Amino acid sequence: MCGIAGYMNADPRKPVDPQTLVNMAAIQYHRGPDGFGYEVMDDRGVGFSHARLSIIDLDVERGRQPFVSRDGNLMLSHNGEFYDYKRIRADLTSRGEQFRAKSDSALVLHLYPRVGLEGMLKQLRGEFAFALYDKQKDRMILVRDRFGIKPLYWTQVNGTVVFGSEVKTLFAHPEVPRRFS
Repeated sequence: MCGIAGYMNADPRKPVDPQTLVNMAAIQYHRGPDGFGYEVMDDRGVGFSHARLSIIDLDVERGRQPFVSRDGNLMLSHNGEFYDYKRIRADLTSRGEQFRAKSDSALVLHLYPRVGLEGMLKQLRGEFAFALYDKQKDRMILVRDRFGIKPLYWTQVNGTVVFGSEVKTLFAHPEVPRRFS
């Protein structure tokens, strides 16, 4: 059980505050006490954070999220498990894909460019929630498994979409009001 969080500003010139991302990860420490990370795409107004629970890839450096694709186009923060990741990974490897991490999370960075969002979602089985930012298309995609096993909360305030694995993570963003609509 990891914790994901982050936000995207509608105005790409509006900077992402790294301390806010650190705070979002710290709130979820109990979800992932094995480390945390954050990534920012400064020129896009996007930042993700991640509280990590090491289960599959135990290497601290190799498994640290958020992941950024080799070409810098995609950024991913993932919570959960893809049940058939070994089969999908073997298929992708046979087609020339090279993985830097042993984590099941890395599948998204390789599947999405090959088969698109719909094609990727058809292949993923498991319990998961993830945020994927596509720099080329300038879009953030928030995905939750079909049964809603892994939580994913989000809100939009002042032109910013804020998301996280827990409601209290949203409140770490200074513009999110402390009230429900």
